[in-house]
Amino acid sequence: MKRIVLLLAIMFGCAYMAQAQNEASFAHYNMALGYYNPASAGRSGDLDIIALYRMQWGGWSNAPKSLFATANMPFRFLKKEHGVGVVVMSDNTSSLYKDLSAGFQYAYLKKMGKGTLRVGVQFGMVSRTAGGENVITSDSLSGNDPAIPTSKVESKVFDMNFGLYYATDKWYAGAAVMHLLEPEIDEDNLQTYISRGYNFIGGYNIRLKNSLFELQPSVFVQTNFNTSKADITARAVYAKKYSAGLSWRMDENRIADAFVLMLGATFGKIEGGYAYDKPFSNVGKGTAGSHELFLKYRLQLNKPKTGKSKHKSVRIL
Repeated sequence: MKRIVLLLAIMFGCAYMAQAQNEASFAHYNMALGYYNPASAGRSGDLDIIALYRMQWGGWSNAPKSLFATANMPFRFLKKEHGVGVVVMSDNTSSLYKDLSAGFQYAYLKKMGKGTLRVGVQFGMVSRTAGGENVITSDSLSGNDPAIPTSKVESKVFDMNFGLYYATDKWYAGAAVMHLLEPEIDEDNLQTYISRGYNFIGGYNIRLKNSLFELQPSVFVQTNFNTSKADITARAVYAKKYSAGLSWRMDENRIADAFVLMLGATFGKIEGGYAYDKPFSNVGKGTAGSHELFLKYRLQLNKPKTGKSKHKSVRIL
């Protein structure tokens, strides 16, 4: 187990030193872990349906907007534990480009030490759309550059992700590769590829003497080994119902890229949350900040035994 911890620590360090990838960055990255790492499918032990919406740089026209949704659950087959999930992601990076992806996830579980190692894979499709009708060029370039689309262009490609995730009662760590095959898009006036990206996550659950409170620090790193970003988060949970957290985001250009405030609450089977982040870069001078919402519905699959049968007929008592 010490080797696993050491390996993940080295990976965290290398990722940050290497210098983020093209993927959307959610403040509630733990809720969006199904987007980043397919090994997380079914990790809660229940059926989870989650949706996140992020509006970047409020106040800007054509600002990036991201919508992610997933449904995942565990199941048992041939005396082995598994997890499955489906994911959908819509990422409007600008008025010019939009990515829409959908995939199926499978995770295999194996008990290891005091925790469980999960190995996951995702297969799916990515549709990239370039709104060439929105391109504005100078007269000297208009119609002369074949790399600049002049009308709407759309292309679909096969995509694949791979991930590892290890968790105990006290801590967890994971690593994943997105766009493993670096799919190429080759259409008229749209020649590009989706670069491979890597992400790493780690966190700890600290139970205080007051059993009503729990601290959940975590770190999330995204990189393509050309650029990187990291989120360092401190989250507190009260009575397993209410939560509040602060997150510090950094990238290769600045040690403080954004400050994030998070709030959340759980009512029965439903959990919801909000995040606000304010960038410290020059972008922050022209925006009111970014807003993010998430909603989660959890359906318990393995109900605890009560010792009473609700289905027993009164006629045979």
